[in-house]
Amino acid sequence: MAIHLVFLALLMGAIMSIYLPMISRTAQLLGSGPMANVPFFAIALVSSVVIAMATGARAAQFQKISTLPLWLLTAGVMSAGMIIGSSYLVPRIGIGAFFVLIVSGQVLAAMIFGYLGFFGMPASAMTWGKALGAVLVVAGVYLVTFR
Repeated sequence: MAIHLVFLALLMGAIMSIYLPMISRTAQLLGSGPMANVPFFAIALVSSVVIAMATGARAAQFQKISTLPLWLLTAGVMSAGMIIGSSYLVPRIGIGAFFVLIVSGQVLAAMIFGYLGFFGMPASAMTWGKALGAVLVVAGVYLVTFR
């Protein structure tokens, strides 16, 4: 794996640790988790369109949006749920526990989805190393969250 990709992923993780508390604070100020999504998604939509347009002619790709399978569009619903969930959970369990639990959920689900080959991903065998990794993830969650 290229080192610049590792650093980009680390930067994205750092940004998440900033933006999720910002969304939580927005929910507190507005008095509603779902309402915190409104400015977030409005700005995200405008930003995405501007970036898409700035990086090349996109008329053909914009037209393809209507041809996407509906199940792929549920990612928008999942995104809204993640934002609403984070605005609810972060003030209650703290940002550290929240991220440990989120990353652990990602690791465990990715192992299962990878093993089963869900979502068009190539299936990958379950190994003792992966199983041990899953056990260590769960142990880490326990140590960080409950100790």
